[in-house]
Parts: sequence; C-alpha cells; structure tokens
Amino acid sequence: MRLVGLVVLGLAACAAEGEFLDDEVELDADGKADAADELSVRTGETTVSMRQALERRGDQFVLRGRASRNVIEGMGFIIDDPYGQFEIKSARTFEVTWSVSEARTLVDGVDQFVRMTYPHSNGRPDSLTARVIVRPRFSSFTGSSSIYLTAELLPVVQAGETVYRAKGKTSAPFANLQVTLDGEPIAISKVDGTHFTIDLAPSVALRIAGTTSKLNLAARLSTGARVEKQAALGLSIKKLAVTAGDPYEKFPRPDCPAATKTCLLALPDGALDTASCGEAFVVNSCARVIGLRIDDVAVTAAIASGHTVTSSPAFRSDAQGLVGTTRVEQLIGGAEQTLDDRVSRTFARWLLTPTAKTKVLTTAVDGAIAQAYLRPLELVEPLVAVPGNDASIRNSAADGLLAELAAFDFENTEFGRSYATLVDEFRARHVESIREFRESNPIELGSAESAVVIGRWLDAHVEVVVSRTTGEVTRTLIEID
Repeated sequence: MRLVGLVVLGLAACAAEGEFLDDEVELDADGKADAADELSVRTGETTVSMRQALERRGDQFVLRGRASRNVIEGMGFIIDDPYGQFEIKSARTFEVTWSVSEARTLVDGVDQFVRMTYPHSNGRPDSLTARVIVRPRFSSFTGSSSIYLTAELLPVVQAGETVYRAKGKTSAPFANLQVTLDGEPIAISKVDGTHFTIDLAPSVALRIAGTTSKLNLAARLSTGARVEKQAALGLSIKKLAVTAGDPYEKFPRPDCPAATKTCLLALPDGALDTASCGEAFVVNSCARVIGLRIDDVAVTAAIASGHTVTSSPAFRSDAQGLVGTTRVEQLIGGAEQTLDDRVSRTFARWLLTPTAKTKVLTTAVDGAIAQAYLRPLELVEPLVAVPGNDASIRNSAADGLLAELAAFDFENTEFGRSYATLVDEFRARHVESIREFRESNPIELGSAESAVVIGRWLDAHVEVVVSRTTGEVTRTLIEID
C-alpha cells in the first residue's frame, strides 16, 4: 500500500493571485517501489511525475521523470550547489544522474532539488522545483516468509557515522541468525528473541544497489526449523514534492530542531546509537550546537596506545604461535597498519560525549588487534611448502586449520556462537591450539602420499591432511556435533 500525503500551504479559495499550492507525496516504509511505478505531484496546472525506483546503469544511478508541459531547461542542485546531471530526453521527459561515487549525499537523505523551466504561459508558472528524498530500499525478496524485513532502510547515526538500517523479525524466536553478502558476513544486532536490525555501511549499500547481489539471511528458529531469505537492494524515492516558490523557504534545512536536541541530550552518557532521535539528516544538523568531534590529538594517542600492545612481548609470543617464527614481523606490521587505518578513519567523527569518543577509539584499536588473532593469514605472506619436511607439514596444517576456522559455521553447532565470538572469549586457548599444530602436534602416516596432523581446537577434535608430495593441505576435519 502507498501512503500519500498532500501538503497544502494555503487554502485554494484564499490563495493570492500568482501563488500556487505546493504538493507532496510520500511512500510508506513497506510500500512497493516497482521500477515502473511513479509518484506524481501537481501545482500551477502542471504535473511532475518520477519513477519511484532509480535505475542502475553501470556506475550511475538514474532518476527518470516527466512533466505535463514541455521542459526547456533544468538542473539538479543541493544547498546552492549543482548536484546531479540533468538531461532533457524528449520534450516532456528528463533524467537526473549521479555516479555511484558521488551518490552518498543523495542516499543519506539530503533534500535533492530538481528545477524545471517551461515556456512562458499566462496563469502558469514558468519554473517549478521538485524536492526529492531518496532511500535505499529492498527491491525484491525471495525465500521463507518466516523472516520479515522492512522494505525501507533508514539512514541513522551510529558511532558517529551514517549507516542504513533495516529492521527485521522472525516468526518464532531465533537461536541464531547469520546475514551474508556475497559470502561475507554482515553484522546484525539482536533486539529481542524475534527482532533484529541490520546496518549497512554506505559503501556497501551503494556498491550493490541495483545489481544482482543479494543479502542472504539464514536463521535457526526455536522450533528447529532452518529458514533463509534473500533480499536485493535498490534506491527509491521516499518523498516527492513540488513548489513554484523558493525551495529553500518551502523546505528549509533542519537546524537541530528543539525536539531532536532534547532527545539527544537525554540519551545515556556514552550512547552511540542515535536512531531513537530521528534520521541521520536531521540528527547530524545538531553537530553544530552540541557534542564534540574526534581530533587529531585523540587519534594519535589512540594509535600510540594500540602500538603499545602490538609491540609487547606478549603479542609477539602470540604472533609466533599464530603464524610461525618467520612471519612474526609481518603479522605485527600488518596488525599495526590495520590499527592505524581503523583509528585514522575515526577522525572528525561527531559524538555526543567524551565517553562516547573513548568508546569509538577503543573499539577501533581493539577491533584491529582482534582481527590479527581472528584472521592472521590475511596479514602475512603464505609460506612456501617443503614436501616431506615435518616442520613444513606442521606449518601447512596450522595454516590450513586457520583457513578452515575462518570459513566454518560455528553458530549451527553445539558451540552456538560465531568464530569471532569464540576467539574473543577464548583467545589464549585459540593461540595455544594453533601453536601446538605449528610446533608439536603428532604427525601420523595417512598413506604413502599423505600425512595427518592431529590435535584440538578449543574442545573440538581436528585432523589436517597434508600431501607429502606437494606439502599442501588436502583436507581439514573439525569434529563438532
């Protein structure tokens, strides 16, 4: 169902001569946004219609529109600056295009204006301005109805960054829920037994919007059922309005509305999620009057604190267990480079309180260090296997185990948690397990061509088969119920 609201800024009977009534329509959060559907607004005896769904053409997003009168000139703009390439396609049709690399502002929820100029006509305006607000929106769903997602993703501010949030629920409480995109995990936040949210980074959303890539949701419900759902993402018009007047007067930019400011100031100290106070475009307008930004001094201090960890004897010992003696410096260097990058990207983020700032910086440091334990092979060069050499066989087995762990679905086992959660909870045991495979676990003769390295990872029995001919891993077995 489509929710359409008419905004009238003056009564028709009382409108002054030469004035025209503004018009606005809005698509509700779960309304359809099919590619062929249009939203239309009308003023000054002129109708302006636009396709709800933006079209993806290669590396461009295209907004298609038409008018009930000939269009002789037009432009797209925001905040007094040109934005969006306007092109007349025929006498009454036009397109506005944005490259994927420049579409972030549009999708964050800014007021996009499209001005259209018409031939002079007595009694009708020579120029109209449409106001367009665009949202990321799931364009199609397949799979189980036991998983529900809102069609619209709302731009919200989380930890000082704008993300696009989808809300979902399951028909019964879920024991676990995994969301992946092209095989890579996407983080979710569990609200309660049946409700969850998914936050997509703008770079991810813009990369997949309008393409064949789909989010895949897989849940194990309390009923024992395992269900999946797929969702394709697109961009769609949320609101369309038109005015013959000054668009900046008719649609003023938010300037930290009193209700928004009051809501933000009432959040708990250290709060990072501001979604309860409104969408990102409005919330971010308060950055001029409250809160603080992460400065270069704080970034430098956080990086230095992280390097204290990575340069410590304890981290060096763990690095040796994880990747072997010859790659210790590579892992330390890779961890520090990751840390520097993650912390540097927090520069200039807007947070509400010093406590929130400390949380963001600490999370960036801890996350980079955790990544070194979680996926150390991404930070080092692969070892050259030496066929028939016991030390090389053990190193190959350890690397093979790390690769298998990173791809293993632990949530649907008796562990009931993700690999990342397990490593975080049992970091020391994780390191020791890998060290034993690398340094001391027994090598058994599998056949004339293969060797089997046997050991444990946490409480799971592990066998890694290595070719004696090539030194490469041919099979890794992790036994978990």
